[in-house]
Amino acid sequence: METGFMDRLLLAQTTIDYDVDRRSEEGLIGRLLASDRTRVVIVDNGLVAVPKRFGSVTPAALDCTADPAAPRPDAEAPVGTVRLATVSAADVRSEEHRPGALFVYLGLDREVGPSAQPVPYLALDITRAVDEPRNAAVGADHELGRSAVTFSQRALRDFDWVELRSFAPCASTRDAGLATSAVAICAWHNQQRFCPACGAPVRPALAGWAQACTNPADADRLLFPRIEPAVITAIVDDEERILLQHNTAWRERFYSVSAGFVEAGESLEHAVRREAHEEVGVELDEVCYLGSQPWPFPASIMLGFRAHARTAEVAVDHEEVAAARWFTREDLARAVASGEVELPGRASIARHMIENWYGGEIG
Repeated sequence: METGFMDRLLLAQTTIDYDVDRRSEEGLIGRLLASDRTRVVIVDNGLVAVPKRFGSVTPAALDCTADPAAPRPDAEAPVGTVRLATVSAADVRSEEHRPGALFVYLGLDREVGPSAQPVPYLALDITRAVDEPRNAAVGADHELGRSAVTFSQRALRDFDWVELRSFAPCASTRDAGLATSAVAICAWHNQQRFCPACGAPVRPALAGWAQACTNPADADRLLFPRIEPAVITAIVDDEERILLQHNTAWRERFYSVSAGFVEAGESLEHAVRREAHEEVGVELDEVCYLGSQPWPFPASIMLGFRAHARTAEVAVDHEEVAAARWFTREDLARAVASGEVELPGRASIARHMIENWYGGEIG
């Protein structure tokens, strides 16, 4: 594996100290909301807030850069051109006890200068806190009685909203790390609203990183986020060709590496070999681990491997995979340049696995 491979996995990077030991402190969220140092990032339905029309980059220009089923945008924005919209704790204190609002303690930014105190960060998920239809405009008359409009309602209007896979390639390491954590934990809370053991409602615990069952009979039960492991594999043969596949659900010309979920009771290596055999009919021998990347869409972690193909004949299943091809480095560079092949977006581990094999950036 090339040195520095993990350093390029955008969703796997963060400069934030998770400050895990403080999560169990009683009243931590309230104290953080009372602090003038605290900054808050906003999440809504898995999207993160960015400043309105930040620079020359619009949400439309960023949309769907890594979604293989969606139309491809014209271009990705350069790194550092988009940042999270952050607000002060004072701006959102009124939301602390609002039904549906969720606060999560993301941790401390300690890289703020040698003499500065660390900056605490919270995430506020407004997905369930907006108490009027989302398509209802907040009119000018509301501004005359601003107190009648909640922060969550104003946020929908005052910020632009982008998807994490589109945001990360254009953001700083700090912002990409904050956004990844916020989207992952908030998605879990929105999807698991009842105890899976007894069906009782749950409430946030451990500063948002867990849930507590509200059933008196289960008062000590803590629930933690579900994470679904998926293997993703760059398959290479004796001629140093890479095998890329086009899945039936993907847009035309989009190709990527083999991937699939790990089944219960299955080892990662077995999952790698099984997926390759099931999808493209290729037998593998040597399997080497490369690295991992969180993929909170909604709750996965991608475990990257490079594997050697013992057989080279391809036989796709025509159910999940429509086509698969072996590429030399020259073949792939030519196919990408001509538009014949489109590769995964730069936020994905798949793109970096392909470029790790290629020896540099493609396209």
